[in-house]
Amino acid sequence: MKKLLCILVSALATGALAWSLGVDEPEIQSAGKDSVQFENYGGPHAVIETAAAITNIGTELGRVVAQDLAAPVTAGAGGKYTVIHAVDPEAEGGLDADIMLLNPNAGVDHIKNLRRIITGYLEAAYGYDSEDAETIAVFVTVYNAVYRGQLDYFAEKYKDAVMDELDEEKVGLSTVWSEWPGNTQIVIPLNDPESGISSVDTTTISDEQVVEALRQDEDKGIEARQAMTEIKEKEATTATQRAQDAQKEAAVQKVEAAKAETPEAKEAAIQKAEEAAATATKEQQLADRKNLEVKEDRQEIATDIAEVTPEVDTSNYVTGLFGADDSSGLYTLMTVDGATGEVVRSSPVTEIHGKNTYIVEKVTVTQEDGTIGTFATLHIAVCGTNDGHSAVKLCLIDPTSLEIVAQSEETLSDSSELLRSGDSFYVVMEEDGDAYIAAFDKDLTLKARSERTVKATTPLNLINKGLLVTSEDGDPLLLSTGTLEQIW
Repeated sequence: MKKLLCILVSALATGALAWSLGVDEPEIQSAGKDSVQFENYGGPHAVIETAAAITNIGTELGRVVAQDLAAPVTAGAGGKYTVIHAVDPEAEGGLDADIMLLNPNAGVDHIKNLRRIITGYLEAAYGYDSEDAETIAVFVTVYNAVYRGQLDYFAEKYKDAVMDELDEEKVGLSTVWSEWPGNTQIVIPLNDPESGISSVDTTTISDEQVVEALRQDEDKGIEARQAMTEIKEKEATTATQRAQDAQKEAAVQKVEAAKAETPEAKEAAIQKAEEAAATATKEQQLADRKNLEVKEDRQEIATDIAEVTPEVDTSNYVTGLFGADDSSGLYTLMTVDGATGEVVRSSPVTEIHGKNTYIVEKVTVTQEDGTIGTFATLHIAVCGTNDGHSAVKLCLIDPTSLEIVAQSEETLSDSSELLRSGDSFYVVMEEDGDAYIAAFDKDLTLKARSERTVKATTPLNLINKGLLVTSEDGDPLLLSTGTLEQIW
């Protein structure tokens, strides 16, 4: 049962905090009836992996498949992630596919990271550049969410080699991250590997239902859709060139047939000419179809660009800390319109400890993709639970997206409070099973740690002589606020 227990408005001391409400990626937009809105884990992690390491999961799987694209193979069997390259060159009609399984021990919990894995896979298996692979990964995830559990749909489009691997309870992608492990079969439709154009069937993953889901986002998915049209345009160009090459080959073989000195040579040349002409026709039909898709897609995108909602007046927006569950004792951030009370955005970080956060200014952090980001303001809070997947850590939260942008390397006590004094932030840190008082700066760098152990549940009392806490044996303990050395 969810209730709003309290509102601790954390607008800056200067008054209501105003910012430009940026357009986020499709997975965190408001959902219409046909939209796909992914619910991601938003808290700190017990184990932190870099973006490159996550992408490399897909890269390793792709390298196995790339060894022979015409042969069925299973990559990563028994691991956290498995790809079944379900192809049958002898079967006519229907699509081949790659099926990516998220096994019960899979750790991916955010759509961004799942797309990174798919991106790495597409780069390694089929030679896509990173930009095109990222675009296709977006469409693949939305496609699989749209058709989640619809086994009849897949049966109409895919070969038996694919259908033999699919399970109605698992096929596609749930929009809830906690349902992914052990219950996911991401289907990536493939073109004929000998076709010479894009390996993934971009027409299938960008069908009307998928595009309509993207169009429900605030930005109507315009950026991803534009990138997909560019991929299709390259496919059309490739098919056109192949058609022209085949036409030239047909002409050459007709000449060879006319010059042939034996009936056998003439017949062979005629056959080659007919085969080349058939290839030219097939490739030109493909080019024409792709060019038509590009034209229609661009017309629709142009219409949507004109209809995209203009930037919202956010001058009345304030961000507050809300209790979302009677029993948890944990909190979350929400941004509300101060004039109407309407909830504008809810944070995916639902495990904030204590009834306060602090605002820090001009913060530079290393983000999950390895880039350095500088933020005018951030919220600092104690977040998470120590359950193996998550961990209690000191976190920095973006005031616009309300997502974590950085977390401390150190793990904190489940009962830790957060206390600010000047430029220092005091918490209860856990190390090798013991609890200590720790001081961090606004960049989440550990500045000092007490030598004396304390109770994990100790309150943090700031007095004029120092920081008063409870030692591990239950006695009062006074620490210096600067060095956290024992005073008495």
